Amino acid sequence: MFEKMEIRRIVNGKWEENCYIVSDGQDAVIIDPGGNFEELEEYTNGNGLKVWAVINTHAHFDHIVSVADVVDAFKCPFYLHSADKRLLRSANLYMSLFMGEAPIRVPVVDRELDNTALPLVFGNLRIEVMHTPGHTDGGVCFLIGDHLFTGDTLMKGSIGRLDLPGGNKEKMKISLQKIASMPNGLKIYPGHGETSTIAAELEHNEAFKSFLK
Repeated sequence: MFEKMEIRRIVNGKWEENCYIVSDGQDAVIIDPGGNFEELEEYTNGNGLKVWAVINTHAHFDHIVSVADVVDAFKCPFYLHSADKRLLRSANLYMSLFMGEAPIRVPVVDRELDNTALPLVFGNLRIEVMHTPGHTDGGVCFLIGDHLFTGDTLMKGSIGRLDLPGGNKEKMKISLQKIASMPNGLKIYPGHGETSTIAAELEHNEAFKSFLK
């Protein structure tokens, strides 16, 4: 594992979705590019980063707005769990319903996370993939070193909504139990809101704790 990790967060849109650019100062992956492509491109190019892939925690529209732009600009593949491909195809329907905005370019999935050799390795970046359905059927978390990118499964002070397409209470319970069993010192990087740790959420996040009983 490389010694140095740089994590740049870019907050996007009405729902304040978090995109993360994860790198070792040279090799990079982009997690959930939900907008602000210009800022993303400026950061990656300005720091001389080689973007190996776009990897998404799930396919809700607010997490995929800039995927096609990133793929085109950096000639890199897009990774998504196959169970979210149907949700991906419906992105513009939900974009219209929730945002009332113009359609986006829905990206093509180049690699299915559940049908790809794991862990993912891009240059010096080694990425463990954990299937965590509940918010969506194809939801995943990415573990890079001691940093856990939880998407909309677990957030600071809350968990992912269950009343959106793909939501399932029983699957969410199993997924949150998986996360709770991981080292408590892991820092979490959620799809919305600020960073936290598993330990802090086990102590203070009532929604999280309610699923562990």
